[in-house]
Amino acid sequence: MVSGVAYTALSLLVPFLEPMFFVLLALGAVVAIAALHALQRERYGLPGTLASLSVFIGVVLILGSNLGLTEGLPWPLPERIFMVGVLVTALGMVALGIATIAARVLPWWCGVALMVGGFAFAGPMLALSWAGFFMGLLAGPAWALVGFAIFRAATRLTERPSRVR
Repeated sequence: MVSGVAYTALSLLVPFLEPMFFVLLALGAVVAIAALHALQRERYGLPGTLASLSVFIGVVLILGSNLGLTEGLPWPLPERIFMVGVLVTALGMVALGIATIAARVLPWWCGVALMVGGFAFAGPMLALSWAGFFMGLLAGPAWALVGFAIFRAATRLTERPSRVR
């Protein structure tokens, strides 16, 4: 939830931000994807696992290009790795939203928020412009809703029924 709120706040400042802020937000996304996978892995099967894996791989590609791990490569290659990472992450988030709706562990609106967040995630990452500003305003609330749904589902799982005899 915190990462979603931070993403929204930072998207207001997109033209002024350093790429390192997006690296921190991408790390928050990895944590959220891991929590989603842990919560739903028994219900959504192989399609959900592949969707989670694609989001994870996409975020790793984004992180690698932003942290300078692609610096020794010829000029257009680091930018292409970044673009592929953003595309894989966005499409994986849409697939994960579909798998979340099908699994029925979380409310349907959580899956829709993932799909909206998947499309909106690509905006600020691809272009630090006005389009990125508005897309960030969509992605942040979507991630905050997903975080809220994960939090609610996790608290329900830890509740134990009373043992009254």
